[in-house]
Amino acid sequence: MPSPDPIVVGRAVDARTEFAAALFDAAREASRDVEGVTRPAWSERDMAAARQVETAAQELGLETSWDPAGNLLATLPGADRNARQVLTGSHVDSVPRGGNYDGHAGVLASLTALAAFRDLGWTPPCDITAIAMHGEESVWFGTAYLGSKLACGTLPDGDLDRLRRADTSQTLAECIAGCGFDVDALRAAKPWIDASNTRAFLELHIEQGPLLIDADQPVAIPTAIRGNVRFPDARCLGRYDHSAACPRAWRQDTALATAELISRLEAWWIEQEKAGVPNTVFTVGKLFTDPAEHAMTKVPGRMDFTLNFGGTTNGFLEASAARIAELASEIAARRDVRFELGGRVGSRPTPLDPGLRAALIAAAEAQGMQPQEFATVGHDTSVFAGVGIPGAMVLVRNTNGSHNPHEAMAIEDFMAGTRTMAAAIAAVAG
Repeated sequence: MPSPDPIVVGRAVDARTEFAAALFDAAREASRDVEGVTRPAWSERDMAAARQVETAAQELGLETSWDPAGNLLATLPGADRNARQVLTGSHVDSVPRGGNYDGHAGVLASLTALAAFRDLGWTPPCDITAIAMHGEESVWFGTAYLGSKLACGTLPDGDLDRLRRADTSQTLAECIAGCGFDVDALRAAKPWIDASNTRAFLELHIEQGPLLIDADQPVAIPTAIRGNVRFPDARCLGRYDHSAACPRAWRQDTALATAELISRLEAWWIEQEKAGVPNTVFTVGKLFTDPAEHAMTKVPGRMDFTLNFGGTTNGFLEASAARIAELASEIAARRDVRFELGGRVGSRPTPLDPGLRAALIAAAEAQGMQPQEFATVGHDTSVFAGVGIPGAMVLVRNTNGSHNPHEAMAIEDFMAGTRTMAAAIAAVAG
């Protein structure tokens, strides 16, 4: 059966507005916290959200199953069950006291798209599978994209037993087993999602910045996923001295040394932007003196901090790391302090597939929208793209950012994004 027209798909999606809204409400009620929602990865709360999706999928007549990592799969069978599937979805876990839409909007968009296809009576040429994953948020185990990495076989050896949940100290293996999944089978399993069985991955996600709000547009089609270079355990070491007794020339002031490093890195960032380097970001997420030692009347002898550069080219990221090292060395020598940057971590930039992006843009334009285009932040899509599965995304306008209880995605904008993604899925599957 040929792919349905984008307008027809859009109408079928819109007819499922109450269906999607009810699932958002149910997830919120199952994971409500003092503020917002809390769905720890591989916990009763995020499993409850996944099981709500499972129940809704079964009521639609979709095939449902759980993979060895506990990711939920809901499949609309295609005419050729041996053809490579189209995969779509996102994650069900949230940050502590976060919003109800980060991740879960992508899960419910994929299910709503399949509901619309069911309502149209369309049998696609290949399977279309919605996936609800766990462990995308790095807050729980100190690293991100765990569910997708397990599915694609890219989780480093030993991480099942090395990674521990921040609030309970349970290992990743213990948490997965505690949800009823067979970790021994997981250890033995080969990747079950790869380019040999999956032709594309599409993910809807709320925008986590202000660009769509500023442009007054409901959706964007990202160009790329930023990579990053991060130093999460940096510190500056000097000497504590009496603030009134120690002259400037004798001071080993770590606060001023670190402040200079940050200020000069910001100036370099601005220079890169002016030179035309696109989609760059710089963040100092932590900056603190030792509360056991610091005082208003002491020259600080230690400062801990983090550094995080993001961009869409490896060249920019490597230049960032080199600039950090260069400035730290120069400032340390002049101010008589020592910078210890600690281990470097990060991720490579991920260009999003041009063909899938074109399909999404065409789907949005067919429904009267002019989608914005800009780079986005890390998402599960980067993991699938990293193993050779073409990936693309839809971002939906969302007020107040994300990772906080004040996320405010309008259901009308969610439906606009879902219409776009569903029409593109139909075109890609066909």
